[in-house]
Amino acid sequence: MKVRLNFLSPVILGGRKTATNYIESIDYIQGNVLRAAFAKYILNNCKEFSENETVNVNGVKKRNWVYYRDREGCQSCKLKGLCKKFDSIKFSYFYPEGANILPLTAMICKLDESHGYIDLLTHKRECPKCGKEGRVEAATGYIKDNKKYNVKKMFLTRTEIDNYTKTSRDGRLYSVVAISETSDNKNSFTGYIYGLDKEDLENIDELRVGKYISVGYGKCTIEPIYEKNKGRTDILEQLENFNSRYKSLNSSDVDNQANYFAMKLTSDAMLDVKIDATEYLTTDEYIKLWQDVLGIDKKYEIYKMYCETFNFRGFDLSKAEVDIREKPVIMMEKGSVILFKTRQPFSNALDYFEKLNGIGKENENGFGDFIFYFGGVTQ
Repeated sequence: MKVRLNFLSPVILGGRKTATNYIESIDYIQGNVLRAAFAKYILNNCKEFSENETVNVNGVKKRNWVYYRDREGCQSCKLKGLCKKFDSIKFSYFYPEGANILPLTAMICKLDESHGYIDLLTHKRECPKCGKEGRVEAATGYIKDNKKYNVKKMFLTRTEIDNYTKTSRDGRLYSVVAISETSDNKNSFTGYIYGLDKEDLENIDELRVGKYISVGYGKCTIEPIYEKNKGRTDILEQLENFNSRYKSLNSSDVDNQANYFAMKLTSDAMLDVKIDATEYLTTDEYIKLWQDVLGIDKKYEIYKMYCETFNFRGFDLSKAEVDIREKPVIMMEKGSVILFKTRQPFSNALDYFEKLNGIGKENENGFGDFIFYFGGVTQ
């Protein structure tokens, strides 16, 4: 189900601290952040929940854990249906309404950004308006209405209050940069929640998403969006069209007996991989490594990759332990594009990739989501 989050107050969404007293919000909502917001709402309305309660989950003690307790207070609870299936619900990443992630194959004119975008997979490396004289450079971020897009943010300075004197605490001045608008007079994000129905959403009057929710940030309502899904015939036609355009552009390098198609990550992918940085690997060896890491059937051979990776280490606030740090992982950045080569018909490729829940780990929290990519930057 596609849903919209309508924010009634500015929102602060994680991000990396560049200094101890400065926090800037990122411009998207990770699936695990929204899961935490749902969990908080359920537990705040749970008559049988105890803050001191711990639950053993796969050998690890957890606090603030959502599960159906099946006690007296549960019988009349309006959220019991949501509580029962909470573990099976999948939350995607949420992005500013109407905005799309630019693929890492996108480029833009260096002289004039209004000349529009091109895609390396289906277009020559030159500006469509300047021609051969027009140099292009890599483009990242979001696109909306065929233009580069950014959310509006507001800069706020706050101070911590001393609990004893009830006045400003020395050395505790800090600044936050919160998202205030995603469009004119509107602050809304859209994404997908799988496993919910309309009745579940009707039982939620208000969510608190992100950081500093106790002082008013991240207040939002949630509503379903009804959209028409793209038909199988349309997808197959677009795959054929991309294959034709890619072969035409790269006629001297391609195998005319093979089919080529691409996919774009619509969220960061959490990978289970260990790389020995001291060992030299050839391009072919790296491609084989990625084929194994991503777990893609070798019928669909990775031909080229346009991707960025980064190291990430988060915190598990549900752990009932002193050390709540998670193990560091390698993440493949959203917007990464993978080009595949296969002898299989596109109908088989479509069947195979539609069955995948995602790439890498924690797909239930939106990591590793992807779509077929047809070489059009604005899609």
